[in-house]
Amino acid sequence: MPGSLHVLLAEDEDLVALVVAEILEGDGFRVTVARNGVEAVEADAGDPADILITDMRMPVMDGAALIRSIREHRPDLPITVVSGFSEDLPLPEPGHLVVMRKPYDTAAMAPTISALLSGRAGA
Repeated sequence: MPGSLHVLLAEDEDLVALVVAEILEGDGFRVTVARNGVEAVEADAGDPADILITDMRMPVMDGAALIRSIREHRPDLPITVVSGFSEDLPLPEPGHLVVMRKPYDTAAMAPTISALLSGRAGA
């Protein structure tokens, strides 16, 4: 399913972003990395993503503000939230938003993305 599907990864930890991007690219996704929510909004405006993966705690604009901003213009964009913290997490939305807690099994990322995208395609 990946083909040329575009993943926007908003992650401020360089090592985490590098590892996740490499795994997803190895699974056939095209990945754009943003270091904070502002960069993610700008990247999506210039090259719309098929799915957003975002950390919750980031500088400049955090994940919650990023999700609100993206949803203003793209309410149906599938989102995967990854966070090591348990407070202030959004509620899962079947077919639209999944929450994965750090540390997570990186092998689970591609199937999670594919499932979200399949749900969107079927809607």
